[in-house]
Amino acid sequence: MFNLIYCEFLKLKKSYLFLTIAIIILLPPILLYIKYHAEYNLIIWDMYLFQEETSSTALINLPMYVFISSYIYTREFSYNTAQTLFSYSISRTKIFISKFLTIITMTSCIMILQLLFAVLAGLLLPHEALAKRIIIDHLKMNLYILFAQYAILPIAIFIAQASRNIILPMVYGGIITVFNMCVPQIKSEIIEYLAITYPIQIMNNSFKTNIYRQDIMIINNSIPLPSVSIMLAISTFIIGIIMCITYYLKTDIT
Repeated sequence: MFNLIYCEFLKLKKSYLFLTIAIIILLPPILLYIKYHAEYNLIIWDMYLFQEETSSTALINLPMYVFISSYIYTREFSYNTAQTLFSYSISRTKIFISKFLTIITMTSCIMILQLLFAVLAGLLLPHEALAKRIIIDHLKMNLYILFAQYAILPIAIFIAQASRNIILPMVYGGIITVFNMCVPQIKSEIIEYLAITYPIQIMNNSFKTNIYRQDIMIINNSIPLPSVSIMLAISTFIIGIIMCITYYLKTDIT
């Protein structure tokens, strides 16, 4: 399995995917640095990281993760090498799992690097003391968000497998991104049952804000999602993975 994952990274190394991801990761911290350098005298870490995480969660990460997933699962079809891939003495299930583990590895690294670069950019400006609690709390919240995004990624993978291109999955990612912008206008009783809104819900549940004083602070030991939402997220992930593997095993590669 390790060799399969290693091969996936070697194939990605030959593309411009890593360069594209690096640019996307660096863009929010750079823009935030410019904004704070011009408008603020002191960085308050929770407020600063909240702004970076809001832009990443609401606008950037899900479309980027959908693009990565779609590219990894459709690359062989795009380059007409699918028959070669499936001719190896390796089960399709193992190939599918290796690709999915590659996605998990990449997205986890992206999440860590986003937080790291945001903190490093903040350290270049006048700032309050950076406590260990701040790093741990924000890392924990980002992990919750990442898990929520994993719940809806298999649907994008299934669309990519069925269409054998990245266009339809990107439309899916774009629709979810636009829909999430409308989350504040939707009743909480409804969004609890919509898995596509869970990353934004976790963000909203993790922070306490006061728009008049501009106080923004992360809530220690906050409950990321209601129990029913957690169960729905797990169910969505399991159903999506089963659909993907079933299609992957039975699809005609010709």
